[in-house]
Amino acid sequence: MSIGKIAALAFIALAFAGGFLFIVINKGTNIRTPAPAPVEVLTSFGGKLAIQSIDDLRVAGRKIVLCGVAFTKPQSLRAMVAEAMRRDYQGLALTCKPVGSGTPCDGNVAPKFRDAVVVQCLTSDGTDLAAKLVEAGILCGQPAQAGSTYKSCAPGS
Repeated sequence: MSIGKIAALAFIALAFAGGFLFIVINKGTNIRTPAPAPVEVLTSFGGKLAIQSIDDLRVAGRKIVLCGVAFTKPQSLRAMVAEAMRRDYQGLALTCKPVGSGTPCDGNVAPKFRDAVVVQCLTSDGTDLAAKLVEAGILCGQPAQAGSTYKSCAPGS
């Protein structure tokens, strides 16, 4: 082989290696910065309370979770408690504010849980729905979420 052919092959090999290196380095990297995902801004909303089950509360068609409280009673009581809730609270007019907008759970829980918005709901006279449900013995306070705002059902609390 002549020196010219060797030089040509070396040049082609070098060009191939450079191209291959360029592809490997840039593989999977997006040259353009992708647009940021839209952030859902949660704002207060109001409506009537609809109780599907103890775990499916809705206000104005939006599924909600009351911050700072939970159903911790025996599972065998779920249906009976849900019926009592429907009887006493179904259709109650509420204004709900999402976590992060001045609720007892701010900084302790996420503003969404699965497909539900985590909220504090107030009746038209300003009474906290979660406090009413705790007082009625339906739900129990969760100190890890809302501190001592709602009474816990745990012994000694």
